[in-house]
Amino acid sequence: MRWKRAGKIILKIVLSVGILVYLFSQISLLPFWEAFLDARHNYIILAFLLYIIGQMLSAFKWRLVATILGFRRRFKRFLAYYFIGMFFNLFLLGSIGGDVGKVYLLAGRRDSRMRAGYSILADRFTGGMALATIAIIALVSSPSIGVIPLWLKLLHWAGLDIGISSPSIGVISLWLNIGLIGACAAAWILVITFPRFLPFLPWLTQWAKKVKLGDFTVYWSHPGRMSLAIFISFVFQIINIWVFALLGMSLDLGVPLGYYFVIVPLVDLISILPISISGIGVREGSYVGLLYLAGVEPSKGLAFGLLGFLVVMVASLLGGIIYIFGSYPIHLRRRKGGLTPSS
Repeated sequence: MRWKRAGKIILKIVLSVGILVYLFSQISLLPFWEAFLDARHNYIILAFLLYIIGQMLSAFKWRLVATILGFRRRFKRFLAYYFIGMFFNLFLLGSIGGDVGKVYLLAGRRDSRMRAGYSILADRFTGGMALATIAIIALVSSPSIGVIPLWLKLLHWAGLDIGISSPSIGVISLWLNIGLIGACAAAWILVITFPRFLPFLPWLTQWAKKVKLGDFTVYWSHPGRMSLAIFISFVFQIINIWVFALLGMSLDLGVPLGYYFVIVPLVDLISILPISISGIGVREGSYVGLLYLAGVEPSKGLAFGLLGFLVVMVASLLGGIIYIFGSYPIHLRRRKGGLTPSS
């Protein structure tokens, strides 16, 4: 098992390094360094501060959903756990390393790790729903950055021009937009009314009992708190998009603001795929490709992707400092006598 796990990590490292090497081999280094050196630092600093504010807001949301499960800690602790999780996520060679670290920190020696994981799952799920919804709204609200125009530009970039007339493009775009809106609305309706479907999913209730989650529908019993959590998710995602928009402004990319509301969520969703180390390489390559479709040179697109990574890395290093100099041990062993409820 260890060799298999090590092999997966090595493959992810090879893929991340391979993509970055390929990207650098396809650009001129002089424009790349000029983009970095000429970047306006005031926009970068503002983006970093806004990113920190967004992470603090996300930590508050995590505390909100975790409190429903009985985890009662001060916001200061949740904030520390969250930044430590960011550090682990970036430097533990895996996209879920931070989530595992937060589970151990939150549960400690006494609380249920399953319930701690459930709080993180709820945090991630609400954030993902907000992210997907924002991306869909951005795609269908602007004809110039819709699904069909993006695909046509991508095909043209790959040298595969297909002869589709303008009226046909309009009809296809209309139906795709209707489909996206319908799918998004259906997903939200399913989430909101989920407890009504539980009688048809007895295996899900049994699974929840096995992993000691207690009442599987506990979040639906707190509509006020969950509505606030969902609202915070939307605010957080918008802040995150603005962070990258500011980085684009620092590099003078000349990309419309609405385009960031499409590419940032798309790249976030792509980089979640467990095929690289913390999305490194995949994220930068995605930004290069999507920005190229908007007329941005690959050298500037790569500078943009790496600049975004640097902002995340510096913020994550704060979590490392908190962990090293704070009293936040991760308890791998349990105390004898079993678990006790959170208080």
